[in-house]
Amino acid sequence: ARRRYEFEVSLTSLAFHPQAFTAQCGASLVESRKGRDALLRYVDACFEHQETYMNAALGDARKSDVDAVFATIAEKSGVLDDAFTKEAFLSSLHDWESAVKPAYTEHKIALGYGVYGTPKHVIDGKLVPDTESAWGAADWADKLKSL
Repeated sequence: ARRRYEFEVSLTSLAFHPQAFTAQCGASLVESRKGRDALLRYVDACFEHQETYMNAALGDARKSDVDAVFATIAEKSGVLDDAFTKEAFLSSLHDWESAVKPAYTEHKIALGYGVYGTPKHVIDGKLVPDTESAWGAADWADKLKSL
């Protein structure tokens, strides 16, 4: 008998990446304004351009400088438009309801499962050790057989 699994991507930020929570707030904001597909485009762009917000690139930057980096990433990802502009992204990036609270809520869920690093995967409410985000179907099939 075949079992079906539904995969869901949940974001969390890591404490040792100082800009990670701002990135997560940006993701929550994009999702609240533009939906899940836009969130995934923004997240992909964050990974693609991560050298722009790592410690080596930003050093002792001001918060507004960090925010500007993520606004540029949002722009590059194609999630901004006439209704959701770069300026709107910047003015709402630290808004409690549309950015901070949803990011913090998602972060607490991850911590509740014991997710303190990446990549991590939770199946049936349990953290599954020794998994990788780059896995394909065959890798997951092998892992799921062992559970």
